[in-house]
Amino acid sequence: MTGTWTTLPVPDSSTGTFTADVMILLTDGSLLVHNGYTSALDNASQWLRLTPDHNGKYETGSWSSQLDMNFARQWFASGVLRDGRVFCIGGEDSTAGSDTPTGEIFDPLTNQWSDISKPSAFDFVRGDCNGSVLADGRVLLGGATPSGPPPSWSKRTAIWDPRTDAWVEAGLKFGTLASTDKKDPFEEETFVLLRDGSVLAPAVRDTPKAQRYVPLLDEWVHVHDSPVPLAIDTLSGVGVFETGPAILLPSGKVFVIGGTGQTALFAPGPHLNSPGSWTTGPVFPPDTSASPNWPTLTALDAPACLLPNGKVVCLGGATEPDAGDYFSFNPIFLEYDPHNPATTLPLLDVQPTLPAGNWTWQSCFLLLPTGQLLCSAQTNQLFLYTPDLASGLPHHDWKPAHIEVPECMAPGHSYRLSGAQINGLSQAVCYGDDAGMATNYPIVRLSNPISGQIVYVRSHDFSMMGVAPADLHGYEDRHSCRIDIPSSLPLGHWDLVVVANGIASDSIRVRIATRCEEDRFVGKVEALTYDRFGDFESFMLETTSGGVHQFYSHEPRIGDLARRAWQERARIAVKVDPGHPQRPESISFSV
Repeated sequence: MTGTWTTLPVPDSSTGTFTADVMILLTDGSLLVHNGYTSALDNASQWLRLTPDHNGKYETGSWSSQLDMNFARQWFASGVLRDGRVFCIGGEDSTAGSDTPTGEIFDPLTNQWSDISKPSAFDFVRGDCNGSVLADGRVLLGGATPSGPPPSWSKRTAIWDPRTDAWVEAGLKFGTLASTDKKDPFEEETFVLLRDGSVLAPAVRDTPKAQRYVPLLDEWVHVHDSPVPLAIDTLSGVGVFETGPAILLPSGKVFVIGGTGQTALFAPGPHLNSPGSWTTGPVFPPDTSASPNWPTLTALDAPACLLPNGKVVCLGGATEPDAGDYFSFNPIFLEYDPHNPATTLPLLDVQPTLPAGNWTWQSCFLLLPTGQLLCSAQTNQLFLYTPDLASGLPHHDWKPAHIEVPECMAPGHSYRLSGAQINGLSQAVCYGDDAGMATNYPIVRLSNPISGQIVYVRSHDFSMMGVAPADLHGYEDRHSCRIDIPSSLPLGHWDLVVVANGIASDSIRVRIATRCEEDRFVGKVEALTYDRFGDFESFMLETTSGGVHQFYSHEPRIGDLARRAWQERARIAVKVDPGHPQRPESISFSV
């Protein structure tokens, strides 16, 4: 068996054919899709929103009306913020001016774009800049250089705090340096967030060098050189200076895909300022065309995605001239398996039919909450890959775990959800320097056990945006968010899961009701405690939402009921004194 590809038609915009490229997963499970600049620049202000249907399927979902930015922009930094809004900064091409430094924010509650307040002192963040949302929710942004020879390229980077709209230059060691300690220019570099909260940036102009930005030190620290060059600097007298994407693996290593068709694996060291280590990865397949310009296929601006099974899908193409430059032509889908010792990357099990004459730079990837891979190609279709389950499932330690949420929730209200690994173990999606589509935030899905209806509820106000694994055997490393229960959600029981990078937690049964009793807990008794005289003292209840609560009582009646519930492994409802939430008033077995 192999995976399958399905096409999703994209409706026309107000100006004609919608040629989709950048795609962003919103925190309510819907998608924001950008209209690429293929004919008229004005079209690149247009976005559409795709909402999955009542079965949770994107291929039969519904499209919104057109959602226009204030300015058209093509190739820019983008991502989802802690509060669930979306940012876009820069634009190599823009109606705000070529290599614009401007930016905008999309509010998913109003479907409106608004301008970002950005001081002119930070206009070096411009054009096809790149960005990465840091673990604390701030955004690291690189400063692209629109013109000039490579020795003159800017090395400056900035940090933007969306909560306060404050901007500071990065890499100054909190103001103790007069200029950045970044050694190589940012131009065309790829960012990837690591477990320790630092950001790896393999060099392009100065390949095979690399550095990491460490927010806790406000410092660009030294990283050992890659064992292979990861960018093509010049080819046939043409300055190329392009590279590919990089993906953090569940193991903590980074799979770095060079524009050269060579790959390398970076392993961070034990300390924040450790230089780490590299090993050589598999190479791309050879270019078998009649007169190849490069010996292997390459990834000169191309996407990659970490599938839930731990494998990475990426694109490669033949190196061909394009508008005075070189890029990768006629894309081929490749797959990296960390457990496969092959020295050449194999092809993905099945290939879609992309438009003839496509380049890898025209495609973007997005990982859906369903575990499917969505691919754009600057055409009026999206291409949906469903992996064959026989090719592998996520390791159980990769799942979001220890999910806690109220057992009862009311439509139209907001609640706190917490758990471990709710952001996943990677940003999961990468496209070199020109676009951001990371999915490291919790997506909450409700399934009705009777009707089969699936509803995604909006999550927001994430306690952190990091990708560090948790201790799944304890109750440390918990993080949280808020979830909004739709006013129209039908009442009754639902099964709730938290999805991170296409990997779902174990389900939790919750109840949607117009009125919820805050002093009622449902679950099973996990432990009983007695004092040194043998008298009942307390019991521990694991609730249906995954929480653990300790209740104290010296009443023999409560002790007898708790012991019976423990012996029978029965599900009970515990009613507590509202003024003393650890003191049970009654225990009921009719749940």
